[in-house]
Amino acid sequence: MLARASKLYYSTKAAGLEGFDCDVHPDWRTLFSTADNGVAVADNDLRLVTMNPVKITLHARMGGGSTVDWQPPANAGKEPDPDTATMVDRMHEATEQTLKGFLQFWTPFVDGSVVPATADGLKITRAPAEWTIHGEQNGTQVTEVFSNEMVLQHFSVVMGAMSIKFDPSYENTEKGLLVNRFDAHIEPRGQSSVPVQEMHVRVVYATIDGLPIPSRLIVEVVGTGTFNMALDGCHTLRASK
Repeated sequence: MLARASKLYYSTKAAGLEGFDCDVHPDWRTLFSTADNGVAVADNDLRLVTMNPVKITLHARMGGGSTVDWQPPANAGKEPDPDTATMVDRMHEATEQTLKGFLQFWTPFVDGSVVPATADGLKITRAPAEWTIHGEQNGTQVTEVFSNEMVLQHFSVVMGAMSIKFDPSYENTEKGLLVNRFDAHIEPRGQSSVPVQEMHVRVVYATIDGLPIPSRLIVEVVGTGTFNMALDGCHTLRASK
């Protein structure tokens, strides 16, 4: 069952993709508007004027260690006022957290690891319309539910004080099933002041060097706002043969 399932999915690991570098262009107007419950943002809004010139570069690494370069424009020797400086710092932090968080969640869906290589230590059960895989190691529990067609429907991880549940969707490509959406439900376990977080993520791909690479990310954090980011100027890093 696992061998049959693994052949259905695109795998960055099998393709030899180690990472990619892209310029990132957030739609700041959409972010500020959704954060303000849909209030329109004028062209001369100081937030847009300040944020649009910022240069952002993502260095995505499939094995971890991704980084984000953030280069604000020169202010001709003028220091920004404290409120503007605070806003820029907040946007810097939010952008970096969003990009790194996306990569952390997205990578297991595309590197082939969502389908275990072996059944050792796993409990695999069959129901009329689905397969369920459950495993536990070092205090971390993972449960995956596949349809009869071996398409992943639900993926949950329980570790320490956190529970994360994913509902992915896939598109058919020549290279196999490729995740293009996922909903994430992040919930603390036990007594915690950390709020529950809901995320809805959509990924649009472009083919770069023969490989599908994200070209647009739409990340809605419920109750916070929507990041709509275009990625361009990309180039890939391949494993040496």
